[in-house]
Amino acid sequence: MQLGTLNSERTPQDGPWEETETNRNERKQTDTQARLGEDMHEPIHPEPILETTGLSALEQRQQLLSHHVRMVARKLSHALFVFGAQGGLGKSRTVLKTLEAESIEPILINSHITPLALYSTLYQYKEEQTIFFDDVDSMFSSMAHLGLLRSALWGTPRVVTYGSSQLPSELPPRFETTSRFIFAANVIPKKNDAFKAVLSRCDIFELSATNEEVLELMRCISAKGFRDLTPDDCQQVIDYIGENSDDRQISVRLLAPSLRKLQYARAEGLDWRTLVKSQLQTLGRKPLATRRLDTKSNDRRILEEALARHPESTQEQQSYWCSKTGKSRASFYRTLSRHNDD
Repeated sequence: MQLGTLNSERTPQDGPWEETETNRNERKQTDTQARLGEDMHEPIHPEPILETTGLSALEQRQQLLSHHVRMVARKLSHALFVFGAQGGLGKSRTVLKTLEAESIEPILINSHITPLALYSTLYQYKEEQTIFFDDVDSMFSSMAHLGLLRSALWGTPRVVTYGSSQLPSELPPRFETTSRFIFAANVIPKKNDAFKAVLSRCDIFELSATNEEVLELMRCISAKGFRDLTPDDCQQVIDYIGENSDDRQISVRLLAPSLRKLQYARAEGLDWRTLVKSQLQTLGRKPLATRRLDTKSNDRRILEEALARHPESTQEQQSYWCSKTGKSRASFYRTLSRHNDD
């Protein structure tokens, strides 16, 4: 399958042209939908270009992840560890699509694997393969697994050994590996020195997002509608998700099912909000760090509103911001200072 380019040409080839704000918005919508495909799942960013114009904040991080994956594919790095407590942000999809664009078919491990099976897998695919461990989080709390991974990830040469009377006769007790490794995990051990040793042998990338950033990507995805739903229909559903998610942890995976609930409710003469809200209530709570990020994002958004409403008066900006956030004058000036530094 051929993937679309990450950053297609932004200007016409014949003659001078200046992009207007309207054209820029239309391009952003078109580019985003082209990347996502019909079913509105995670974006794909296959080409090695660092330009981020027209991408949402979450898409920019997915793009950066694709560059890390590409470095593994091109033998510039032998290991990458991708993590993030939130599901549905595109870790696995970005990895797989980027490898596909690089004409690499990875060895995919995405379920339970015993230490002996891991050793056998490492031996079978020991020569210039790319092995992708996707959501095999249980490995990272097992000393037997971690010992094998430490050996496979470090050394010149990288030598893996297995000392056991249960070792099958067709497997040697030691071998060298030249393969490369990608790990994607949601939960990682926090107090495990053996795991830290594995992590220290990898490039590390965290893919996370605030709810505001997820909602921003949802709006880009649905800017031209969904099936028989208009863009306004989609926006109404996204606004409802934003208003009713509270401190729930939302993901892009929530969008298409919610829009289908609107379609179903209309056909059956039901209130679609009840269906969507029941789904929201099943979502997990956000980690404290993500809640803090959402608070900062909201503070920055209200500051931008204050600057737009009162461009000539810092005092009125401060009064507006404090009334909206409920925070102090000192907090306003700290937020303003960070905004000016950016």
